[in-house]
Amino acid sequence: MTGACWHWLPAWRRRWLGRSLGMDAKALKAKATKSFFTSPAAGGKGHHYYPGGLPVHVLEWIDVAMGWADAYEKIYKVKKVDRDLVIAALVLLDWAKVWYEWDDKTMTVQKPQWFPQSWGDDRGKAKWKWMGEHGAVAYAELYVRGAPEALIVATASAHFDPHWDLDKEGEGLNPALAEAAKIASKPPIVVQAKKQMAEWWLPAYTYGAWSYSHYIAAPIVLEAVEAVAGELGFKAGSREANTLANFVLTRVSDFRIYEIYQNAGFNAEAAREAVRAILKNSSAYEVPKG
Repeated sequence: MTGACWHWLPAWRRRWLGRSLGMDAKALKAKATKSFFTSPAAGGKGHHYYPGGLPVHVLEWIDVAMGWADAYEKIYKVKKVDRDLVIAALVLLDWAKVWYEWDDKTMTVQKPQWFPQSWGDDRGKAKWKWMGEHGAVAYAELYVRGAPEALIVATASAHFDPHWDLDKEGEGLNPALAEAAKIASKPPIVVQAKKQMAEWWLPAYTYGAWSYSHYIAAPIVLEAVEAVAGELGFKAGSREANTLANFVLTRVSDFRIYEIYQNAGFNAEAAREAVRAILKNSSAYEVPKG
């Protein structure tokens, strides 16, 4: 984590993030039970939901976003993208997932009872199920901890396009910022049309790729893992089957196994064979100790 992203940040921003990325939810008065480095990046099976998925998730987005920044500067002759702002937003956008919990009986992710409910749960029409939920927690924490307004908006812009999703019948960027401000007992930030920073689009562009993992790659790979778990005598959804899935995905990405499946003409057996090979010998994917 340190070598890959923090070196971009100037000293004062590193100090602010270092003080702020604590495990206590100040706005909602709760404490995390695990570290950033062992947290999942999703509340259910799919996108980087395994232990340690959150730092993988963050580093993926930072690398992608820096590619966007390079393109802006090279192609459009933009003199300097504020990379510090973009990186900080991508570190923080799913920060609230450090407060997700693991159910030891099933080895699945559980959302804390104190989390704000997704708006879709009580309004019935919300397109963005992350109105409320982890987004509200992250933005509220940033309000409470005195984050710069540009950073709060950049963080929320990963979830809500700062133009198309600015406000649609009470949903979108400004409503989400208002919701978080209410939780934090702070005045809401209101993003105005024609006064949006260019850097706010880089998190939006970058984070849009999550659907490939969550809805395409991960489900195919999980089907393969569950099939192999069944061959080993583990019931689908059991603690043993879920532990096996975590083992596989902490060693080989869903993107890589999906590539094998795709290159084999979308052959499910090819994905299952890749899983079997990882279980048979995972030494090539292990990180050396020390």
